[in-house]
Amino acid sequence: MKTFKHSGTFGDIIYSLPIMKHFGGGEFYLHLDQINHIGQFYYGSKPNPFHQGRMTKDDLEFMRPLFEAQSYITKFDSFDPATTKITDDLDKFRPLFVRHPGNYVDMYCHAFGITDVVSQTKIRKTPWLTVPNAVTIDDRPYVINRTARWVSDEIDPTWRAFQDQGADESSIFVGLEEEYYAFKKLSGWTKIEFKPTKNMLELAQLIAGAEQFVGNQSVALSIAIGLGVPYACEARKDLPIERNECYFKDQGEYF
Repeated sequence: MKTFKHSGTFGDIIYSLPIMKHFGGGEFYLHLDQINHIGQFYYGSKPNPFHQGRMTKDDLEFMRPLFEAQSYITKFDSFDPATTKITDDLDKFRPLFVRHPGNYVDMYCHAFGITDVVSQTKIRKTPWLTVPNAVTIDDRPYVINRTARWVSDEIDPTWRAFQDQGADESSIFVGLEEEYYAFKKLSGWTKIEFKPTKNMLELAQLIAGAEQFVGNQSVALSIAIGLGVPYACEARKDLPIERNECYFKDQGEYF
C-alpha cells in the first residue's frame, strides 16, 4: 500500500492529487501545523499571511469529506511520524516551486521524475476530482470566487465585461463572506448571491454543478480545474502568465 504525505496548503494539496492518482492512489496523510516551518525551511521567509499558522486539525476536517469521496484515497488522516511510514512525500515539489516556469501539476510531475510532455499533459488534463452529487442552481449557472491574494485593489475590466453580459444576476459567490462583500464593493456587482459552504465537499459540489467557474488563484480554482469544469482565471499581474502556478495552457481562460 502506498502512503502519501503533504504539509499543505489547500491549493498545493489539491494540485498534488493528480500525481497520487497516477501512481494508483493509497493513503493520504496531512502533516499538521507545518506551514510556518515550511516557509522558513524552503523559502527563507515567513509564510504568506493567508497561510500562516495552517494546516490545522480544523483544516483537515474541512477537507475530509471531499478527500474521502475520492476512490483512489483509501484513508485520509493526520500524519504521525512515529507510527506511519511514508512511501511518497508530496512535499518533494517545494524545491522546484521557486522560479519554476510552470503550473503546479507539472511541478509535481518533475518532482517525481515524469518529464516527458505527453505524460505530463495527460496527467494535467485528466480530471482528478469527483463529487457524489453536483449541486446546480438552475438560474445561476456561474460560480464566482475572488480572494484577496495576488489581486489588485483595482478591478480588472474583464469583471465589468462579465457584468455587462448578465453574469451578476446569474452567479453565486463561494468562499468567505468577507470576500463576497469585498468583491461586491470593488466590482459593483449587486445581484450576485452568496452561498456558504461548511466543508470542501460542499464547495466542490457547487463548482461541479456550474456551467463555468470564474476566480483568481485559490483553492476554489484548483477544485474547478480538478473537476474539469470550464473556468476563467484572473491571473497574477506581478508575474508573466506562464509563471503563474495556476496557468494550465489550453485548459482555461486567463485575464
